[in-house]
Amino acid sequence: MSYKRVLLVILFIGISGLLVYSLVQIEKSVTQQTAESRPIALPYNWIGSVTEEQIPEPSGITYHPTRRSLFIADDSGAIYEVNLQGKLIQAKGLNELDIEGITMNPGTGLLYAAIEDDETILELEPETLTVKREFRINRYFKGELLLKKGGMGVEAIAFVPDASHPEGGTFWIGNQTFSLKANDEPSVVCEVVLRILSETAKQSEGTIINAYKMNFIDISGLAYDSQDDLLVLISDTTNLLVEIKREGTILSKYLLPGDEQEGVTLDGLGYMYIAQENGQIIKLGDRRLR
Repeated sequence: MSYKRVLLVILFIGISGLLVYSLVQIEKSVTQQTAESRPIALPYNWIGSVTEEQIPEPSGITYHPTRRSLFIADDSGAIYEVNLQGKLIQAKGLNELDIEGITMNPGTGLLYAAIEDDETILELEPETLTVKREFRINRYFKGELLLKKGGMGVEAIAFVPDASHPEGGTFWIGNQTFSLKANDEPSVVCEVVLRILSETAKQSEGTIINAYKMNFIDISGLAYDSQDDLLVLISDTTNLLVEIKREGTILSKYLLPGDEQEGVTLDGLGYMYIAQENGQIIKLGDRRLR
């Protein structure tokens, strides 16, 4: 084979490779745009409500793997613990604070509750629901005010464990808003560092280290899916469940069953629990594609 013919073959292979790469990138872009704009029905098996007695106004929920129970935050300022059959284990009021979300750290078993308006996170003992520490979130990220004082406020929280992180992991919060206008309070998901291991002070500050603006309103619940290493958000007003990567990319949007969805959690056993403002805790068999 002549030298020129070899060059032509190499050139042809290079151009073909470039075309294939371009087509793959276009397909990824189209898939991303579809995920962001066109929700599909959530695949699930309906189990039903698990609560024996309705909790007044559930605003957040988290599963505790060690205790094999659900902790539920209530708008009136109370936290409830129920077993997986819905039987009440304990309940405690927290001075009528506006608790809008709750999560847990699997490394320590401690609970963390997000307080709206104050933009604070309370650390709680799961055995007694006693407050141990308080963390106030700095409202700014890279000079931009993300958590507006007097705004809609933090509505959702999730902890993402990371053994390599000096604090054992980071927290994610969702800021609620009902507008996507440029000058209004942003619909944003933030990654926050709390010094839960490196400090013992009763009060300290949390720092936003990443922030991603969403293209939908009313973030009302947030959970970490450890199986797929992604975040699950819910939006009450739009009846959506949204999967996002930890770098902020939206993977998919699903239409949620039920109504007034205020909190979501996964038990790692194939079930999803959704806290509804009407007092019901709905259990679903999770059939999202893996």
